Amino acid sequence: MPHLPFRQALFPILLVAYLALAADALPQLPGPASVQEDTGQVSINERPDANTTATNLPISITIFSGSPGPKNCRGSLISTLDPPRPEGLGLRTGSQCYNLPSVAGCGNFVANKDDGCEARLFAEPACASYVNTAVFMPESRAVGGMWRSFAVECGIPPPDPATLGTPPLQGMMTDIKRPNRS
Repeated sequence: MPHLPFRQALFPILLVAYLALAADALPQLPGPASVQEDTGQVSINERPDANTTATNLPISITIFSGSPGPKNCRGSLISTLDPPRPEGLGLRTGSQCYNLPSVAGCGNFVANKDDGCEARLFAEPACASYVNTAVFMPESRAVGGMWRSFAVECGIPPPDPATLGTPPLQGMMTDIKRPNRS
């Protein structure tokens, strides 16, 4: 057997040791999935041990001078605000009016859906001349418009679907005949 220099002999030993340790460091995968019923449909079910609690987002408002872009607001930052969370579930906070130092063109209104927050946007200071309503969502989504003040209220309960009535176009879409189609 030929005698290898120390440096050349050390590399294969370290490689084998690394591979042996890396095999032990692999994360443990969950057990195999079990099929309860084969209905021909695919459904993705969460693991029973998965954390199903919603993330606890702080209520935050970020307002910019520019217009909304495809995903984010443009322009310089005018103001940020972190309104207080409602005292309890279903308890409404009073509407609080905020004046801006300059005209806003875009804003991000972020909160959990359970917080039930909305911001009414106004064209004039002191919450005069209503423009639009921004509903807070659990993701950063740009809301555009031109406003000088806004009023924030939280704890608003979601609407009951039964009280909303039928959609205005319900039943009308089936009567449309398309040419060359049966």
